[in-house]
Amino acid sequence: MKKLQREIMITMIWLTALVATVIAVVSIWVNVQSEGRQLDLNLQNVAQAVAKNRMVSECLEGKEEKKALFSYLDSLKSSLGNIDVISVIDSENNRRYHTNKKLVGTVYDGTMPDFTRAGNLYVTSDEGPSGSQRRAYAAVYDEKGRYVGFVLAVMLKQKLNSIILRTVIIHLLSAAAVLLLAVLLSRRLTASIKKKLKGYEPDTFSAMFSVRDNILESLEEGIVAVDPSGQVLYCNAAAARMMEGDETVLKNLPMAATLTEGKRFLNENLVTKRQVEILADLMPVMEKEKVVGAMLILRDRTEYTKLMEDLTGVRYLVDSMRANNHDFMNKLHVILGLIQMGKTEKASEYITSITSIQQTLIHQIVKKIEDPSVAALLIGKYARAAELNIQFSLETGSELLRKDINLPSTDLVTLIGNLIENSLDALNEKEEPPKELTVGIFTKPGTLFIQVDDTGMGIPEEVRPRILEKGFSTKGENRGTGMYLISQMVEKYKGTLEIESEEKEGTSIMVTLKDERSAPCTK
Repeated sequence: MKKLQREIMITMIWLTALVATVIAVVSIWVNVQSEGRQLDLNLQNVAQAVAKNRMVSECLEGKEEKKALFSYLDSLKSSLGNIDVISVIDSENNRRYHTNKKLVGTVYDGTMPDFTRAGNLYVTSDEGPSGSQRRAYAAVYDEKGRYVGFVLAVMLKQKLNSIILRTVIIHLLSAAAVLLLAVLLSRRLTASIKKKLKGYEPDTFSAMFSVRDNILESLEEGIVAVDPSGQVLYCNAAAARMMEGDETVLKNLPMAATLTEGKRFLNENLVTKRQVEILADLMPVMEKEKVVGAMLILRDRTEYTKLMEDLTGVRYLVDSMRANNHDFMNKLHVILGLIQMGKTEKASEYITSITSIQQTLIHQIVKKIEDPSVAALLIGKYARAAELNIQFSLETGSELLRKDINLPSTDLVTLIGNLIENSLDALNEKEEPPKELTVGIFTKPGTLFIQVDDTGMGIPEEVRPRILEKGFSTKGENRGTGMYLISQMVEKYKGTLEIESEEKEGTSIMVTLKDERSAPCTK
């Protein structure tokens, strides 16, 4: 939250500083211009008032005593704080009056006014003994309109600069006050935001929302969130697909009990318009021991059951154990029959033969296949093949080393089990020999290679483009999951799938899987 506080404060400071600076500059410029015009106007008014005073014109004509003029102008000067100098000069450029009494009677040697071009009254800038000045000149005329002299009203630029400086300081202090106020407001704002965000940064919330959205949309399970009134707030793609866009499916759930009493309901059954069964878990969302909504987790019951069976390999292992038991009982019956017939030597030879063959293959599988689940699957499939009079063999050199790959056992069982089961089905449809099935499993660091060859009926050419489609099968309805699962597994591990088949001759399927976690490091 310190990051947010810093960002808000910096933004507020920069924004306030920029606005305050622009306003201050504009205001200072306007005030200086206005102040300058007002001072010029004051200078003009003073110069004009003095020039039109009858006492001044009579003094310049020699009709008025200086004492009365001096008293009037000294009194006027003392009442005008912004006027530094008032001077009255006759037509012969002699100073009849000056604020500085030492200059009275001296000759005016400054800039002479040009009333012919500028008029009888004007303001200009000039240099004088005291430095830069702002001057107002006003012509003085007698009663007959004759020019008898002029009046000079002066304000030093130093005073003008002090007025400008005072104006600038006032505006800068105002801007500083505004900036301080912005800092205080930003601190209060960040404190309020911090409280609402529970101490987290906004980018943390953004990242959390993005991650949450990606996770929820990628789930196979449906996720639905509802508010306290039961209205749906969020529904991911999987949930929309399961409910077929009809939210009324949820009306059969005990939503009221969850929203009012906070009860949890697990594995509730829902049925869509198309009679698709959904398992729903309904859970309350609590905040400070108060129910603020509910969340549902939806699973397609049919798909869920099928995937659980396929991914764990339970179906294949159970079938294999059943086949192994069946095959074992058949062999016991043969042995029992030979003994009852008194052919003990034949029985002994039979036992030795089947034991040798079985033990050799089992020993080879156990020794070369380090994954126990895969080894158990292969042994079970061998028994299943024997039951169907199919010759099952493990290709020479086959070896599955756990140091080479780190793929989950459930995925390996699903992949190998589907490959072998497809070949067993193809061979079981064939009546005449040969009926042979060869499985090869090989590994090297980061790579798994599986090859299953059979001498079955092959894949008809017209259906080969569709064999990887979900639900498609030449063996009947709802049986087209094997090759689809195999293709999904290949895609998951960025591998390759090659299928070679010839009708009535057989099929060869080669699968390569990549396990980047087990790949050796290269420089």
